[in-house]
Amino acid sequence: MRYALAVLVLLAACSQAEQPPSEVVGVITAIEGDIGAISVVEDDGDEYSVAIADDVEYGFDLQHLREHEATGDPVHVRLEERGGHLVALSIDDA
Repeated sequence: MRYALAVLVLLAACSQAEQPPSEVVGVITAIEGDIGAISVVEDDGDEYSVAIADDVEYGFDLQHLREHEATGDPVHVRLEERGGHLVALSIDDA
């Protein structure tokens, strides 16, 4: 009986594990390499490393993200988890 209770507690804890966000709004604090990934920090201090996908058309020259990094102008990033990594599905001015 104790074993069954322990398993139930463990399953409940795992099901409540924090899901990755579906979007973030914040400032770009770092750009990796030739814009292979960006770091975005939200107002509450949460920081996310977001990969730039080869199969997504973002609709603008990604070099524009360097301007956001320099000015601190925020971005809105819709996200998807792929293989344990956050990937940008869209990036817009916020």
